[in-house]
Amino acid sequence: MSHTLINLTLPIVIQEIDHVLNEYPEHPYQLAFSVHELRQKLIAHILSHVPNRYVVEGVEESFRHPKVYNSSPLKERLHLETVVHGSILHILRENADWLSRHAPEF
Repeated sequence: MSHTLINLTLPIVIQEIDHVLNEYPEHPYQLAFSVHELRQKLIAHILSHVPNRYVVEGVEESFRHPKVYNSSPLKERLHLETVVHGSILHILRENADWLSRHAPEF
């Protein structure tokens, strides 16, 4: 039987990025992160700053025992939201020169 490792955190991060970016003005925030490269940098930065959860697809149920986590879902959601906001600013700051050169393209 084939096994596949699935990152359960990635779709949640992508959803939270979309949610948070909707709170920001279109220019420069939404436009900047519509650029694939910057969006990938943002996702990678966030994933490196939050706990990631994985599941192995193809493993029998008897081997899949969910871990008990100390923090509440609300606390985790607030932490993720905070990391997303900080990461947006970090990636924009880190790529400010590139953005200023490509600003007319937006």
